[in-house]
Amino acid sequence: MDRPADVAVRVGLVAEPGLLRTLVVAILTAAPGFEPVGECDPDQDAVPAVAAGQPDLVLVDLDAVDELGVLTGRLYARLPDCAVVGLTARRTARTLRRALRCRVRGVIGKDVPPEELVAQLRAVADGQRMIDPQAALAALDAAVNPLTEREREVAVAAARGWPDRQIAAQLHLAPGTVRNHVSALLRKTGGRNRWEAVQRAQDAGWI
Repeated sequence: MDRPADVAVRVGLVAEPGLLRTLVVAILTAAPGFEPVGECDPDQDAVPAVAAGQPDLVLVDLDAVDELGVLTGRLYARLPDCAVVGLTARRTARTLRRALRCRVRGVIGKDVPPEELVAQLRAVADGQRMIDPQAALAALDAAVNPLTEREREVAVAAARGWPDRQIAAQLHLAPGTVRNHVSALLRKTGGRNRWEAVQRAQDAGWI
């Protein structure tokens, strides 16, 4: 059911101090039907700070929060009728899957125009789920994982910073076989080096 137009949507904000936080507060202050009711740094205990204002929505900078599941779990325990909405510059399958796994109700790009941000927040307040189209497409593209099981194992080991010989020892492979798997990883991800390849595989949700 849509929220009555004369009832303001109360919004809490979890984001680092700076331009983004200042702009979001300014946008919500100027937007009819919205009321900022609290803000907090991601590295502080955000739950009491934002819950005090009894927000209908809590807008969270996904790129700045490490323990997203802990944050959303505590918010929903304290405010069961609240909806968490994420802001992100990383429109990847990994970001979207992480957000959905942590029960985030909306994912919005940081570069959307102010009027679109307001419209999407209003939609979430009305009970809809809003997902950034670019992140959704990235998740669809990642649905088919091109890496073999062994290539995924090598990629996971490479993500830990292990050299080829250590990867070979851990996976019971010859060093030359590991190098072949790394070459396949580079080819399939388009990465210029193993670190970029691993990052791309992580962002795509392949490992």
